[in-house]
Amino acid sequence: MGTGMVEALLAFAGLYLAGWCVTAWCFSGIQGPVSVPGRLRRDIRDGVFWPVWLVLFGLFWLIGLRRQAFENDLPGE
Repeated sequence: MGTGMVEALLAFAGLYLAGWCVTAWCFSGIQGPVSVPGRLRRDIRDGVFWPVWLVLFGLFWLIGLRRQAFENDLPGE
């Protein structure tokens, strides 16, 4: 394994951990109707999947843009 590959893996790991920390912190601010035991543990677990949440957010954003474009193309009534 070359030195450049090790550096790339370390950079990827650092980026992933930073995203995980930010996501876990954001999830911890969401308050439900009742307090749930083990909420911190669940927020930390869900933070691991931050790339999935990021992709889903982008997908829903694109769907919203597409819907707006479709509504703009409709003839006025």
